[in-house]
Amino acid sequence: MVKDRIENITNRIVSGSATIIAVIALATGVYQARLSRDQAKASVWPYLVQGNSSNNGYSRIIQNVGLGPAMIRGFEVLVDGKPTRNWTDAAAKLGIRPSWRGKRSTTFRAGLVVPTGALIELLNLPDTADERMIRGATAHLQTWVCFCSLYGDCWENRSDDLAPKRIKACVDDPTRRFVE
Repeated sequence: MVKDRIENITNRIVSGSATIIAVIALATGVYQARLSRDQAKASVWPYLVQGNSSNNGYSRIIQNVGLGPAMIRGFEVLVDGKPTRNWTDAAAKLGIRPSWRGKRSTTFRAGLVVPTGALIELLNLPDTADERMIRGATAHLQTWVCFCSLYGDCWENRSDDLAPKRIKACVDDPTRRFVE
């Protein structure tokens, strides 16, 4: 009777220990899987920055300084917070009439992918009166871009933000879309 009782207690201790070890092993596996997923996400993290460049003229630029490609989901050019359709419309809303002589621009829209390290000149003007007019009005000019990583994590960035802000999803509003 005492022997059966000791054997019963021993079996319960062994069973309980095996259960605890199994739970710890499961928790460790889940934790390692989460770390692996986070590391994989970090290895393809895009990071878009925006600004103005003044190398022999004026350029409005976007650059991917992150670790992975940025999938563009939305892009807008705004003047005093109001969307514009193209650079000519933006200039009109800025109250300027450039000649656009020597102008170069890049089509930038939802659906494009910006590779790591890529620098995109949205607008480039040579050192002319046009460049001086645009540069004088940049305080009223803003660009907004929404982009996602390969894993579907999304951020938005306005040209006057210091860093992209994480968001749940991008919304590309066709009525606000820049189409140049």
